[in-house]
Amino acid sequence: MTEKIKFIHSSDFHLDEPIRGLQQLPEQLMETLAEAPYLAAESVFDKAITEKVDFVLLSGGLCNLEQLSARAVAFLIKQFNRLEQKDILVYWCGAKEDAADQWPGAVKLPDNVYQFHARSVEHLDFRKDGKWLARIIGAGCDSKPVAGDLLGCVDDDVFNVVLAHADSEVTAFDSDAINYWALGGRSVSLTEEYDNSVIVYPGPPQTREFHSGAPGGFKLVQLHQSRKTNVRTIRADRVHWCSKVAEFQDHSSLDDAKNQFGELALQLAAEHSEQAILCRWQFVVNGPEAVNPEYGIEWRALLLDWLRVEFSGAGNGLWSVSLEEKTKGDLPNQLYEEETLLGEYLRAVGRYQSDDELRLNLQNYLKDDVPRWETDGLAIVNEHQRVEILSKAAMLGMSCLGGQAVPPV
Repeated sequence: MTEKIKFIHSSDFHLDEPIRGLQQLPEQLMETLAEAPYLAAESVFDKAITEKVDFVLLSGGLCNLEQLSARAVAFLIKQFNRLEQKDILVYWCGAKEDAADQWPGAVKLPDNVYQFHARSVEHLDFRKDGKWLARIIGAGCDSKPVAGDLLGCVDDDVFNVVLAHADSEVTAFDSDAINYWALGGRSVSLTEEYDNSVIVYPGPPQTREFHSGAPGGFKLVQLHQSRKTNVRTIRADRVHWCSKVAEFQDHSSLDDAKNQFGELALQLAAEHSEQAILCRWQFVVNGPEAVNPEYGIEWRALLLDWLRVEFSGAGNGLWSVSLEEKTKGDLPNQLYEEETLLGEYLRAVGRYQSDDELRLNLQNYLKDDVPRWETDGLAIVNEHQRVEILSKAAMLGMSCLGGQAVPPV
């Protein structure tokens, strides 16, 4: 192979899924959050045109065709037409919600778009200037392929790509025969490189909720003559999630805390001037006491309100989602032993902290009129979530009950 190939790999637009995890939102950011999935997805096609790529790989999750959205369909058609005008091909292997058989029959896709069937493994050959350069192997979302299905499509004379969504249950394996695994279905990006093969989940162009601050984006890929791939991440998100921690000394005043958080907020706004920012704030208090009752719910509420008022208009908007104290470790044992309301509360929490068999059922704390389909997920709490929930429950008790004695019987 003497020619170079350049392409874009993207997935999981989820065009009509809103930004999640926000209990309160300023009016000035509502339009930004509503438009973010579309603007981030549009940047995929913008980059394809400016980079003059040979083709675009879309590994599913673009929109939910089972709940047909006219706006999402119109958006995709417009973007595909833009690429057709530049002679850029599109290979699309959908997830269950955007599989080929879900596409509305009344809407014709442009001739540059190839959709792989949902129930089979098939391949298409890419040619440039009459030369056969690559084979795109599509594993449909209902195909459940095994290694033989994929290797049977491989041709050693060209660059081989597997295009699939996680719904297909395709299993990437260490084989030099497949040069690029273009996969979709993960909420964050993942790239694993081997000698002559690379496995890539690009993640969504726009993340919908907090994932350790992982940015949204897509991949710009260049194939060199040796079949080595150069994979670059192109950031696309219009809304940036992040978490920041401030440290200050015990008995610091509210004004001291405002100064420290204010500096961090201004720094964030400068670093992400082209994005709206959703930040989860944490603070650590350095001092002799492991727990600081004076930095309780009221103190945090005042500081959070100040952050929201002061910085929601900075840059494209910086919204403070929450403010919590970050503990340096477990609460002191003596607090669990106190004959106080706090001690009784912490002993109750401690039973759950020490016995993983005790199930957390958060549904009991919701109103009866909340639909079950909205609350079923609360019954599933993984190990990390359990530790975090119980730690926050202990700190909440410290904030509310610290220093209160048990009333006489």
